[in-house]
Amino acid sequence: MAKARKITGLNPNAPVKGSAAKILRARFEEMTIHEQGTIDGSDIEALHDMRVASRRVQAALKIFRSLFPKKKYKAEYEEVRGLIRSLGEVRDYDVFIEKLENMKKQSSQNASSNTNDNRAINLLIVRKKAEREQKRKLLIQNITSLNKKGYKEHFMSFVSTNLEQTEVSNPGPVSTVSTAGEAS
Repeated sequence: MAKARKITGLNPNAPVKGSAAKILRARFEEMTIHEQGTIDGSDIEALHDMRVASRRVQAALKIFRSLFPKKKYKAEYEEVRGLIRSLGEVRDYDVFIEKLENMKKQSSQNASSNTNDNRAINLLIVRKKAEREQKRKLLIQNITSLNKKGYKEHFMSFVSTNLEQTEVSNPGPVSTVSTAGEAS
């Protein structure tokens, strides 16, 4: 499992919105690093790492929920949640298939095991791999759809628009109006 990267440049005295923006960007980038390996499917650990990273994005969004407008937050949160769900469905099959393969090895080493047991386990493995492949195709469709919609850019824009501090450059003197209607 990929460790969460340390986020540099965080300062406890800095405004919360700026720190939240750094954290969300870093966690989102961690998640997208594993996207290609997840799509390729050559290494189940890439999918696992993307799932873990996506859950970190979700956790950060929850922590900073109050900093966002409700409707915009809900839309972003639902996108991340849908991705997590897709990743989780495939990952669950990976874990189950690995357990079945370990069971098959143990059964083969056990002298009292029945050849029918191994056949049954083999059939179950084949079935679960086929089901996993169906879920993987749906995951790839989900990721492809998000990419076509420009989700990465949209998420970064969502963070920037709502969290980046805008500084006013020399607004000039502020005049006040007295009760007599004269500027002071």
